[in-house]
Parts: sequence; C-alpha cells; structure tokens
Amino acid sequence: MGSAPAGRSGSGSGPADPGAPAGPGAPPASRRARPNSLTAQVVSFIEELCLAPGAEPGTQLPSEKELAERFGVSRVVLREAMKTLEAKGLVHRRQGKPAVIASPNALPVENFIALSVLRDRRALMEFTEIRKALEVHGARLAAQRIAGPEQEETREHIARAREAIARMRAAPLDMANRLGTDVAFHRAIAAASGNRSLTQILDALEQSLAGSREQSHRRFLAVCADPASSADEHEEVLAAVLSGDPARAVAAMEEHLQVTLQEIETRPAAQGNGDAEPF
Repeated sequence: MGSAPAGRSGSGSGPADPGAPAGPGAPPASRRARPNSLTAQVVSFIEELCLAPGAEPGTQLPSEKELAERFGVSRVVLREAMKTLEAKGLVHRRQGKPAVIASPNALPVENFIALSVLRDRRALMEFTEIRKALEVHGARLAAQRIAGPEQEETREHIARAREAIARMRAAPLDMANRLGTDVAFHRAIAAASGNRSLTQILDALEQSLAGSREQSHRRFLAVCADPASSADEHEEVLAAVLSGDPARAVAAMEEHLQVTLQEIETRPAAQGNGDAEPF
C-alpha cells in the first residue's frame, strides 16, 4: 500500500485501534488493494471497520473529528471518504450525528442500474427481463410458503397485497394511486417470498426504473376499455399465490409481466429513452 495517512503504521495493516479488522482470516497487507489517493486510503480503512467480524448494522462510528484525527487527515478528506462509503451502501450518515454502519442494502445495485439505463436504451429491456425473472421466482417462493409451515409469517404481506388491490380498484384512473398501489402489491408478494435479498434487489430496480412504470400505465389507460382490469390481473396473481401451487403462481406472474415486456418492445423511440420496469 502507498504511504498511510499520518499517525498510522506504514505497514498497511489497517486501522491501528481496537476496532481494527486485522486478525484471523484477514488478507495479508501485500494482497490488499493499494489506493492511490489519501481519500481512497481512508475509504479502505473505514470499509475494514464496517466489514470486520462483529461489526453490526446500526453501530455508531466515531465522530468525523475523531476519525480525522485517527487517520491524520483533514475533515475535508474524511467527509469525501464518508460520501464514497455512503454511496457504496456501507455507512448511513445522519445530520449532526456520527455515521452508523448501514444494514445490508442494494444501493450499489440501484446506482448501477440507474447509470446503465441512462447510457443505453437496451438496458431498459434487459433490466425488465431481470425484474420479471426475480418476480416470477418470488411468486414461486411465496406460494411454497403459503403451502408450508411458514404460512403464518406471510399473512401480513398477503394482507398488504389485498389492500393494494382494493385501493387500485377504488380509483383506477388516479395515476398516483395506480402507481402507488402497483408498487405496493408487487413489493408485498416479494416480501411474502421470505427472501430478503430478492426483496432488496427488486426495491433497487423499483427506485432506478420507476419512470417507466408511469409510461406503462399511461399507455395501458390509453388503449384499455376497463381501467379497473388492472386490479383483476393482480387479483389473479394473488389467487395463484394463495393456491399454494408454485407452478400456478409462476404461470400467473409470468403472464402478468409478459404484457409489460411487450409494451416496452413496442414503445415509441422517444418514450424508450426513459426508465423501464414491469407493472
């Protein structure tokens, strides 16, 4: 590693403090990445603190002043490092308070998706296909849980899915309501799968690709004779999941999301420059 920040050992062995991650299983210093800038070095050291054995989400990190003094860097350098760590989803900064170690999240995935969609129109379809695959698998898992011993744990999520359908049916022409209830329904089914990582990745897709959801709904309303039919489609998906038959749940979600894939494929080029995702 290049020269360490002032007040640190030049061996590159990581933070010289009780919270240092250097220990059994830690990679030798010679194998670690060798950041060039002072900011990158601080990022690397704080990453080790966040990922050290025993480091728990929500644990408060030392104050910016303490960290700056520990690493022998300016507050400006420390703040730049913290911005980088927050963008990577490793820390959560709070106004006027020390940062805390962030819970596992898909923020890096969200950033990657958003940038990809902005740069390449083909990414619209690619991420929609990924979303479809994840949602179909989520429906399969949800149906398995309904039919298995974990059924009790899914009731809250199923109740939220039912509520979303009811709200969707009550105001099918209200765009804000359509968008909100659509997101709520799919999020509830994903949560019913019991797979937290799948849910987090789908949330990242939702955040990055939300713009296209509105385009899809607007085009649907322009050609559909019955705006409330969207609620019927979601009702069919929910019924399939509640059947406890994974194959039926997969088929229902697959058919539901295939409509969106077809809509995006036929979307005029001027519209296709926005985000995209299934509804």
